Amino acid sequence: MCPINPATIQIALSVGTAVMGYMGAKQQADAQTEQNYRMANDAQASYDRQMEMIADREDEERVATTQAEQDIFMDARNKKATQIASAGESGVAGISIDSILGEIDYQEGSTKTRNLTATKNTFAALKDDKTKAYSTMSSRFNALPVVNTPSFLGTALEVGSSLNRQIDFSGDAENWKIRT
Repeated sequence: MCPINPATIQIALSVGTAVMGYMGAKQQADAQTEQNYRMANDAQASYDRQMEMIADREDEERVATTQAEQDIFMDARNKKATQIASAGESGVAGISIDSILGEIDYQEGSTKTRNLTATKNTFAALKDDKTKAYSTMSSRFNALPVVNTPSFLGTALEVGSSLNRQIDFSGDAENWKIRT
């Protein structure tokens, strides 16, 4: 049996240790990449749910605004019809009935303006909610840790420089010696 040079054993141990270290770092990087992928998907899904809820609230607000306008219009028509009928029964006409109808129109316009302002404010708040949802998603993406993928070339250079410090490579392989 051929005697084994201690330098050969040192080389094998150094290479084996480096390869195991590389494999461990690679597994860790793969696990972190997978975790980042899940976290990014969660952030995107959360953003999508928030946007759907905001869109639903916008739709509800549009419907409510339309219904409120129709209610105001119907209320004003009923008041006008009542006033016209009352005036006709009592024989009142002319300027006095016109001023009553004008007051009803004014009240209708004032109520519509208040509702329009409230609607604009609600939609501005919903727009702010959209911006907040996007900012939250962006923050979650930006908070993902950076994955440091190991370099096989870096590992090889590390092994080579380590061996160069530990072993005297003068002459043939059987004459290599461990430096002390």
